[in-house]
Amino acid sequence: MLARARPGDAYRESNFDVRLKASGRDDLVLICLDDLIENLGVLQITESRGDRASRSRTLTRCVTALTALEMGIDREAELASSLMQFYGAAKGLLLDSIRAIDLPQIEQLRGDLREIAAAFRAAKLATAAA
Repeated sequence: MLARARPGDAYRESNFDVRLKASGRDDLVLICLDDLIENLGVLQITESRGDRASRSRTLTRCVTALTALEMGIDREAELASSLMQFYGAAKGLLLDSIRAIDLPQIEQLRGDLREIAAAFRAAKLATAAA
């Protein structure tokens, strides 16, 4: 039914499900980051189109991904407090976006998340090589 009503959403959901089922424990952070980055892009598009219904759904997906990232932080890790503060500020930005979206701030967040994802990928490769 979702495929008929919103084929783009159905594709994204099935792609996410396949990645999730095929991943190991270490990949979950990257899956959440990638999903969040993608949905922030969708958020920018829905805002430019004035599509409030899609904006609402996309904001929900973004907040859900951020919540998953927050819950997955290893509290003993060196960067734990920095990540908690960053994710908390990002969630605040998204919750403020319910009223009005600050597109330059969303783009900045998206860029920051790309950098974090790249760092996680590099760390994963370094661990695999060792």
